[in-house]
Amino acid sequence: MDRLNQLPCALLVTDSTGQIVEINHELLALVGHTAAQWRGHAMAELLTPASRIFLQTHVWPMLLHTGRINEIYLHLSDAAKQQTPVMVNCQKREGDATECYFWVIFVAKERSRYEEELLLARKKAELMSANLAQAHAELKVLHSQLAQHADVIRTENRELADLSRTDALTGLSNRRALETAVNHWRAQSPPDASAALLMVDVDHFKAVNDLHGHGEGDKVLRALADQLHLSMRSSDLAVRYGGEEFVMWLPLADRKGAGQAAQRVHENVRQVQVAGKSITVSIGVATALNTPGTDLIQDLIHHADKAVYQAKATGRNRTVYAD
Repeated sequence: MDRLNQLPCALLVTDSTGQIVEINHELLALVGHTAAQWRGHAMAELLTPASRIFLQTHVWPMLLHTGRINEIYLHLSDAAKQQTPVMVNCQKREGDATECYFWVIFVAKERSRYEEELLLARKKAELMSANLAQAHAELKVLHSQLAQHADVIRTENRELADLSRTDALTGLSNRRALETAVNHWRAQSPPDASAALLMVDVDHFKAVNDLHGHGEGDKVLRALADQLHLSMRSSDLAVRYGGEEFVMWLPLADRKGAGQAAQRVHENVRQVQVAGKSITVSIGVATALNTPGTDLIQDLIHHADKAVYQAKATGRNRTVYAD
């Protein structure tokens, strides 16, 4: 730890689950508390909510796949909720019995200031362009070119929006897309409409990574995503919730319909094999009504998560229904 404190930059060491192993004084100066208080906590607790989502949906999948990431832009948050923009590099440490990831963190306040200045300059340029187009008819050609440029920007923004709702590894939707889908359904459905949620967890997934490597683990997750697609109705949504956990959102499904969907999942995932053996999944099922004033998605997630935990505790490769 003394060596980490001698480094002239903020540094964090985590295990492969994202739990903090060590944190040096430079980083403590940004986030507060002591090293002892942070050890054992998830590194996501150091970040703002938006950066936590980006960490889980993009950074960790990329890191577990390649063993390193470079120049990732995140925001730290201290006890007073003050945000600090940072650039992050991380590399897996090879050769130790326990997997460790070293995160080197650089404050990027100047970058944020430059970005704000660039955005302001861009807005001024667009306003000037519009005024010139109004004042000079001969600049119609230039005005057309600017309009085409704006179309390109809108297309890129739509593509970025799609990426923000997609899991990079599997191509499935992510938590953000799930929340959007559930909120849209609630707004369009009557109060007594039923819905269900399946929490699907790959059995013994850690053993796949340990015995065959993370590359094989990634193949399993992608293949499982394909089988979830085959198990869905056209109105359903499959989501990679995090790690080896997946969610299926089933609008207008009751307990019986959810059970049928779970059975299809169990049957289809047999097509996914590792070393000649089919993988299995544990499934937790939760159902609820569209009751105003409730947090439907969080209630479903909570109960489905408890059910899948019970499924694993009672032998795996089974479906358990929430009470």
